[in-house]
Order: sequence, then structure tokens, then C-alpha cells
Amino acid sequence: MVVPQLVAIALALSAPVLGAYQPKHKRDSSSQVAVLSFESVGDAGISAQQMFVGNKDKVYIIDKTENNPVTIDGEYGTHPAWAVEYDVNTNTYRAMDVYSNTFCAGGGVLGNGTWAVFGGNKPVTTNGTATTTAGVYDDTDGGTAIRMITPCDDETCQYVQGAQTYNISDDTGGYLQMTSKRWYPMVEALEDGSLIVIGGDINGGYVNTAAQDNPTYEFFPAKGDGEAVTLQFLSDTLPVNLYPLTWLMPSGLLFMQSGNGSILLNYTSNDVTYLPNMPYAIRVYPASAATAMLPLTPANNYTATVLFCGGSNTTEWGSDGGSGYNVTAVPADQTCVRISPDDANPEYTDDDDFPEGRSMGQFVILPDATMWMGNGVAMGTAGYGDEGWSVGQSYGQDPIYMPAIYNYSAPAGQRWNRTGLTASTNERMYHSTAVLLADGSILVSGSNPNKDFTDLQWRTRTDTERWYPWYYLEDRPTYSGAPTNLSYGGDAFDIQLNTTDEATVRATKAVVIRNGFNTHAIAFGQRYLELETSYTIDPATGNTTLHVSQMPGNPGPTLFQPGPAMFFIVINGVPSEAEFVMVGSGELGTQPTAANAALPSNTVLTVTSTSPSAGTSSTSGTDSSSGSGSGSTSSAVKLTLGAGSRAVPAAAAVLAVALGAALL
Repeated sequence: MVVPQLVAIALALSAPVLGAYQPKHKRDSSSQVAVLSFESVGDAGISAQQMFVGNKDKVYIIDKTENNPVTIDGEYGTHPAWAVEYDVNTNTYRAMDVYSNTFCAGGGVLGNGTWAVFGGNKPVTTNGTATTTAGVYDDTDGGTAIRMITPCDDETCQYVQGAQTYNISDDTGGYLQMTSKRWYPMVEALEDGSLIVIGGDINGGYVNTAAQDNPTYEFFPAKGDGEAVTLQFLSDTLPVNLYPLTWLMPSGLLFMQSGNGSILLNYTSNDVTYLPNMPYAIRVYPASAATAMLPLTPANNYTATVLFCGGSNTTEWGSDGGSGYNVTAVPADQTCVRISPDDANPEYTDDDDFPEGRSMGQFVILPDATMWMGNGVAMGTAGYGDEGWSVGQSYGQDPIYMPAIYNYSAPAGQRWNRTGLTASTNERMYHSTAVLLADGSILVSGSNPNKDFTDLQWRTRTDTERWYPWYYLEDRPTYSGAPTNLSYGGDAFDIQLNTTDEATVRATKAVVIRNGFNTHAIAFGQRYLELETSYTIDPATGNTTLHVSQMPGNPGPTLFQPGPAMFFIVINGVPSEAEFVMVGSGELGTQPTAANAALPSNTVLTVTSTSPSAGTSSTSGTDSSSGSGSGSTSSAVKLTLGAGSRAVPAAAAVLAVALGAALL
């Protein structure tokens, strides 16, 4: 028999449990937040030349040595702060001590979750003037410096730094020091969780020269004999070879783009395969195109495709001493091109042009797989000087205040969209950055095309703003079963969704995003990967089990390197709040890999019932369709309800089970 009270309560619960998807996190639409727009939220105390997300709550911001109003009582006495930990919930900051000059450094995250920042400039005093003494800022030489930090949420973590001096001819090869000085180095994570540090120059300047070029790469932690390896390609692409744009490919080769050249590099043998030249424009610094690897998904067979947009097609590049001509009068480039370097015959192909020419635009990949593009200028390039070509010191002019959204999977001619977007009121020029936060919004900060901190146009910006995507005020997915670690292959894991609507479930994705280290319009290491999924819908409980594959075991960590990342459940384009996960073993070294277990087929359990005299009712499974996992297999599931000699009417049994699930 059925307890009447139980059935009554179950009936009251049945609508939300058995009906369409019922998300729980509805944001307060009465707040001042407006989607597709910017909101000024606070101040970071310093200009965000470099920025990376440490966890749900903390963002780490680094500036170059300059006269910031925020001070720190640090290792070398009291001096202006050049690093902060920024709390995205309170919009407050904690000053941190970075004492070597991080001007135009590079960085990345190791496979154990520790971030490392490499290189920079010589010690400077006011107005960026080089010094070999403590000067007024007490900064030390950053050329060979390595700084490390493991993010925390209790405000106890600090940068670990090697001892540096003021003598710019010293400081090589010691503890937390590179083999040689590197200004504007590229950093990319490798499949074992280590980092490769590539190129740069010795003393800096607008562009590079043979006299101060550093056409080598090295590893951190060091590999082999610890010495740097010469790469002729970097010398061949002078003078525009700074921050040589680099991505690890699924093949294990490094795709590198510098000057107008492109190669695949086998970093273990130093063998080089030359690819077609970059068309239309220079994309590397100081042309500073917007660049990103497009989302890696089951639908595109996890093909690594890299997008380049904008930059500069000027034919004059001046010297390390400056632009040598009025570069601010040159319009930024508008073209976009794609390439899939691991293809059998890779070629650059035209993509939809930018809405306008832009230098220093930055891509931020959103959880819905579209890409926000903002910041930058319409005229000139990155960098600054004293020539007085235009307003202030900036080599870039005519800031662009309006972002745009790029959809890589839209038909050609329809990939850029500005419908409903509003412009920022704040210019974000040279030395500005943007990062994706765990709530799916974007934090934007920085802009300082000046030698030192200044209030003159274009001023040093320390303010922060948030940009809110279309989904920000939508009901957010909630679920149970979030992973803390993702392996390369192996058994799938299950996530429980509180819906039985098959259309909703079909529109559900499990997504992993790494923000990367952001500086100079580049997101070093930014990647987006969609995991394969299938589902089992159970009307009896009002829930769906989403079966989620681990990271692809083949090719494994060359597809998405080990280390921390954000995990989202995305339903109809609306993301959950991110959970931070560790991809891989959490340690440096060869990562364990295995074949991915086959996912169950997509199944909808249906309730059937015999006459009461038969004494049973059952739930059976019907194969709805194959899942996103290519290894899905067909299955049938049978669940007996009301076991025993007494029959339970099917409808009441479903409601009772639903109530039981709710109470649990």
C-alpha cells in the first residue's frame, strides 16, 4: 500500500522534479549589472601589465618597476609595489613584494599548480632610466630573474625569488635565474608540466637587433645539461621576433610564429619544419595581434587551430631605440587568418576580418565557446617613446572602446557580432590585460603606455572593470559530482543534473578552460577543451546522470597540458560557476595516460507497468542516440520498484522515488 501522506507530498514536488530543468543560481537582476556591458568595480593599486587567475577568489597582478602610489615594505626596504593579489569578491588588493624589474616578462603555470614569471628589464629609476645602483625604487635586475608563487586563498602566499643584484652584467645561472637575460620571452607549458622559455632580447627596445638578440630557448626546471639551445629561426625573423607566439601541438611539436615566418619545432631534437609565411601583416609584438587557439571539441576531433587577428602591416620597424618614424599614423591591420599546424599540409586560410583594424586586441575564451575580444588601438602599435608623434608617449593611438564577440563555428561572414554590446568608457591600451573569472565574467584592467606612473594622457590606469556576457544574469546550472582531478584517459565520472528534459540534457557540455598568463595582448597557455559526454535520464528520480569522459588519453597531455584549470558545466550556453581542478597528476614529469573508457549510450529510462495482479512495475531503458563520446555503446537498464509481494502503482512509485531523492 502507498502511504497517503507520502503520495501527497510527492505530488507537490513532482512539478519541479519531473518537469524541465530547474537551475538554482538566479542572479539578482535588480542589481546594477547590465549584460554585454562594462562595470567599473574597483582599483588594483597598480597597472595590470601582467595578470593571471589563481583560484575562484584571487587574481594576481604584476606591473613593471615604476612610481606606483601603493608601497610595500619588502626585502630591499620600502618601495612602490609592483605586484598585488586582487580579491574579485571585495575588489580590494594586498600589496606583494616583487623586487626585480618585471617589465615585459613572460610567465606560465607548472603542472603542479605553481606559477612562474621569467625575465624582465634592467633596474631603473624615475622615468624608466637604467641604473646600476639601488636608485629611488630599490628594484634589482630582472633580466634573468625567475619568480614563483603558488596561489592561496588565505593571503599568506608570497613570491619566491632568487637573489639579484644591481649589476646588469651579473645574475645568470644561479638559484631561480635563467641562463641569460630575456626581455619579452615567450613561455609555453610542455606535456610533462615543465615550461619552455623562448627568445627575447638582452636590454630591450622597440624591436630587437642582432646585437642584443637572444635566439635561444631553455627549460624550467632545467633539462639535460641545463644550457640554452640555439634556434636559428629566431635570428632569421629579426627585428620583429619578440614574444614569439608559440603553442604546443597535439603532435608534441611546438608551433611558433615570429616575424612573417612559421615553423614546427621538435624541442627535443631542435629539428625545424618550415610552414608557410604569415600573410598580410606582422602579428608578434610590437604589432601585437589578437591570437588564440580555438576551442578543442569532440565535434572538431580536437584539432588544434590557431587564430590571428589584426596587428600591423607597416614595412618600417625602426630599431631598438624607437620607431624611427610616425608609427601612430599607420592604421592597424584588420585581417584574420587561421592555421591548423598539425595538418598534413598546413596553410593559412582567410577568416572574417576584424570589425576594424586593431593592435593589442586580446581574446578571452568564454565557457560557451565564443571569444570576447577587447582592448587595443586602431592606429599604430604597442610600445612608447619620446618622439612626440602624437598624444603622450604612446606608439598606439585612437583607443578602441568597443569589444566584439567571435564565434569560430559560425558560417564564414557571420563570425563577428556586436549586437547589444556597449562600449567601455576606459581606454585599455599598451600594458592592459583581461581574464576570465570563475563566475564567467571578465576582469579588465591596466593600460600604461608610459615610462613611469603618470596622470597625463594616456594616463597610467590602475582601475578595474568587469565585462558581463549575455548569460551572466541567467539561471546558472547546478549539479553534483564535480571532479577535483582530471586524468588523461581512464574511467569516466558521473555528474548529476536535476532535470529530465532530454533537449536540455543534449545541450549540456562539460568544459575545461585554462586562462593562462596574460600580458601584451597574449594569453600564454590559454586553452579550451570540451570533454566527451553521454547521459542517462531517469524520470523516476527526476535526475539525469551525465557520464563525462576524462581528458583524452590519446594524444594525452600534448592536447591540454597538466596543471590547474577551471571546470564548467554549460547548458544551452549558460555556464555553471567554475570549479578549479587539477589536470594530470599534479606533479612534474611524465603523465600517466590510458585509453578512455567507453561511455554508455544515451539512455532515457521509461516507466512501464503491468496490472496490479502481476505484482511488479519496472523502468526500462531506451537508447536515445549516441553521446558526444565516440566510444559510446548501447545498453539497456532495468530497475524494479516496489520489490516484494505487494505492487506499488507506477505513478505513485515514481513520485515516492522523487521524494526520496529530494529528501536525500
